Amino acid sequence: MLNRYLLLIAFFLPVCGAFAQQQPGSKPERTTYAIKGNDTLWFERYSPRVQPNGISVLFVHGGAFTGGDPANQHPMGNGLAALGYNVFVIKYRLYLKGKSFGCTTPTGEKLKAIRYAVEDAMDATAYLANHAAELGVDTSRLFISGSSAGAEAILNVVYNPFAANRFHYAGLMSFAGAIVDMNKVTKENWIPALLMHGTRDQLVPFGTAAHRFCRATDEGWLMLSGSGSVFEFAKRNKLPAALYTYEGGGHEVSNYMFRRFEEMDAFMKQAVSRKKMNAKEIRKAKG
Repeated sequence: MLNRYLLLIAFFLPVCGAFAQQQPGSKPERTTYAIKGNDTLWFERYSPRVQPNGISVLFVHGGAFTGGDPANQHPMGNGLAALGYNVFVIKYRLYLKGKSFGCTTPTGEKLKAIRYAVEDAMDATAYLANHAAELGVDTSRLFISGSSAGAEAILNVVYNPFAANRFHYAGLMSFAGAIVDMNKVTKENWIPALLMHGTRDQLVPFGTAAHRFCRATDEGWLMLSGSGSVFEFAKRNKLPAALYTYEGGGHEVSNYMFRRFEEMDAFMKQAVSRKKMNAKEIRKAKG
């Protein structure tokens, strides 16, 4: 009888362990990718909880370059991991931590905050590429994504106004993001893009306008080109892009990566399939 119980325990323990690893609330693994001055930069990895699909996502969180935390991205990380994705949510330098990204903050300081985040996202990308085998990353299937300030960061990683970007991502996913310099966007450096934005975003413009709609006389006046302007470039040049336009929607669209898993999944799988993808706009009611 004792032997029978021991056999049952030996059988069920591995099964229970594997089941526990696949639970939605499982904690991600943390790895340091860079140390810059007093800042230790790391990412949290959400490993696939089902059969891996071979696609990885590097995600940059929002927070106006003054706050935010990778820990708040658990719903997104676990949601994509449940679909077979390998997800990395990075901690980056918050140059304006505890301050403001509003109209009274000088434009130069705003640009420096963006540049720091861009540099850190590029360094995290380099770390993933250099440790691809141990982290299960296929560099030809690595996407970059971000929300709000993070979306601004990743768009400016891909279309970099500060330095040359030599890494070619499989695509990008931007939730309420914008670009500093549209002149950096070309047909040659374009990559497939999933863009989600509200037409009445009060912080990051849907089209081309001043960030937070500051006045030209404000110290923090900074022109940005949002998802609408980025998509128009794709449309004119017949480039692969999907824009989800939320009519009347505000900056809450920056949180849609927490629930638009079907759209993200379809976009990434189509992008890596190398099937022809046209520029298309999907108009939605807000919410």
